[in-house]
Amino acid sequence: MEELVKEAKSGNKEAFTNLILLLQKDLYRIAKVRLNNNEDIYDAVQETILIAFESIKKLKKIQYFKTWIIKILINQTNNIYRQKNNKKIISYENIEQNKIYNSDNIEKVDTILDFEFLCKILQYEERIIVTLYYMEKFTDKEIGKILNLKENTVKTKRTRAKEKIKKILEIGVKRDG
Repeated sequence: MEELVKEAKSGNKEAFTNLILLLQKDLYRIAKVRLNNNEDIYDAVQETILIAFESIKKLKKIQYFKTWIIKILINQTNNIYRQKNNKKIISYENIEQNKIYNSDNIEKVDTILDFEFLCKILQYEERIIVTLYYMEKFTDKEIGKILNLKENTVKTKRTRAKEKIKKILEIGVKRDG
């Protein structure tokens, strides 16, 4: 990947396109942690790609390309999230998810108990930390750089997120058993 970054920094558009193709699933998954609507997710990813393309020559260390582009993406998703929340828009998708989550019907809860569901019970910062750590394999130190947090703060928030998830899973096991 570093060779592609070098080429992209020197103005090679094809190299930049190949970098984006390598990262497109990661970018989508990370944007989905903050945004619920596919249109918003795609807007955030597209805006991130444009900013990265225009700014890649400013990238100081090529080995941090992925960290750099994810930081841009997080800023874009936060901007879109703020815009949507200022307008007090509630999507149908959110209403339906809340109906299932608040339901006493445990069978429905079992069908949606997956990684995304678990992430939805976490606060945004916890979700992004869990996603970057477990899915994108970033270290606590790297996540700290992306989110402008101290490494120990990242570790603490990740541990708390794991405890929340563990409690939810334990509640499910107690109800089943």
